[in-house]
Amino acid sequence: MTRRLDERTSLRPLLARLAGTCASHEREWSQRMDPKVLTHFRRDLDEADERISAPGASALELDRARSIAAEVLVATRLLEAGCEVEHEVETPNGRHVDFRATRAGASLCIHVKRAPQPTLRDAQVSVPAAWRALESVSRGVVVAFSLARNLRGKALHAALDDAFRFVEQASVGDELLIRDAEGRIAIRLRVIAPSTGARAELVADLSSSFDDHVPRFQATLRKAFTQFMPRAENLIAVCGSAGGVEAFATALLGSHIERWDKRPRVGELVAYGRGGDGFWSGEMRNQSRLAIYWPLAHDSGPLLFMREGKGSRALSRSVELARTVFA
Repeated sequence: MTRRLDERTSLRPLLARLAGTCASHEREWSQRMDPKVLTHFRRDLDEADERISAPGASALELDRARSIAAEVLVATRLLEAGCEVEHEVETPNGRHVDFRATRAGASLCIHVKRAPQPTLRDAQVSVPAAWRALESVSRGVVVAFSLARNLRGKALHAALDDAFRFVEQASVGDELLIRDAEGRIAIRLRVIAPSTGARAELVADLSSSFDDHVPRFQATLRKAFTQFMPRAENLIAVCGSAGGVEAFATALLGSHIERWDKRPRVGELVAYGRGGDGFWSGEMRNQSRLAIYWPLAHDSGPLLFMREGKGSRALSRSVELARTVFA
């Protein structure tokens, strides 16, 4: 049911694309970024690709390749958008901003972080076709599905009946455990979030991985926050696997909860919101209002998160720059 992806199959095409992009634009970009940094990027990309292409590539070499890809991915996006880019800008307290991008009078400080390493080893998990029938339930909820043991015949039909009743009534956070004839847990269903669709959505349950990753993402966000440039607009860019985006969003915005003080969407009985355990929850860290999550894949793009807040006119221009570059 689970298999490991070879990270090299996604990293190598990305490294090759970034190296080609840097090479083809080197002359133009050297007018807006230190040519030595661009040369350094190209050399690092070539070396990373060579090392991870070897059959016995170590975890350390793969980790280094991820870090290089993350940094160059963000840098090329800024340069393609016409920004002047400074690398490793020192803050007043002696820390460093990875990039400071300037365009048309607007400035943006970007802190590039690689996602916690385990999220880059996603498992591809399939949901058996028989259980996909639960997606016919007319409720906008996301249900995590975990299969420990196969059920067949009457046991499967009885389990599906129980599952249908559960999905039709359960709230976010509710869980159903279905056991086999010997009392062992065979199926686990858990409502993890509201859905934007009109019907239930069934997803593979990677909850043990998910629960581990959320605090790791929050530690990554806190580390970036300590490196913020004072009196400037700062953006945190976290690059990782496609499978890490939900854990990142939860770490940033908070857990999904039911909100009885809010009006539900049309056709729903319950309104949903985010809990107070997110990096951006309440008034916490109000100097931070921009973040992106970017999967490390050849054809991926960034997902921009923006936090409502007040700021000066100059900072508002910086927010608009972030929207133009990353949205």
